[in-house]
Amino acid sequence: MRKFLIIILSSFLLSCNTKKDEFRKETVGKVSFEVPTNWKKKDIKGIDSKITTLITSASDTIYIEYGAYNNPFNESKIIVDDSLIYKTLKENSVGENVEFSTNKELDNSQGVFLDNYYYYDTINNHLAKVMIPKKTGKGQMGIYIANVDEKKNNFSIYTLHPLRGTDSLNFFRLKKSIQIKPQ
Repeated sequence: MRKFLIIILSSFLLSCNTKKDEFRKETVGKVSFEVPTNWKKKDIKGIDSKITTLITSASDTIYIEYGAYNNPFNESKIIVDDSLIYKTLKENSVGENVEFSTNKELDNSQGVFLDNYYYYDTINNHLAKVMIPKKTGKGQMGIYIANVDEKKNNFSIYTLHPLRGTDSLNFFRLKKSIQIKPQ
């Protein structure tokens, strides 16, 4: 929780101290947001969604998807309380998604073994699912908004691993700058 508060406070301070001209506006479908001018944009051919990437100043990749089917951040772990089952699953390549617990129902309901924290926020009168990593160097960052237009397209922006330093702070600035055109 302490790390979460530090990130929020840092993003607030960044938004107060950043020059406006160091950012540019990007638009994907009906969603617009601001990104640092040094982030490079690249469109990728998607099958059923528009896919764009942003390459950060530290060469990390941020994925943006806009379409009917995209990343809703469904993280799951198999939690078992039987050591024999745990050992068998670990040996049969299910490995990293299996955790042993002496109280699997409680640990599962509290998301103890998940790599990320999740919470809901409101962005432009749309419910957004936000994902932030629990530990340094592990997990993902992302924002998912369902039904952003009349065709019920979804918008998600996410990383495959946590961003570092200024790029992490700029990701939260991006979140604050999201605007969705009315339907």
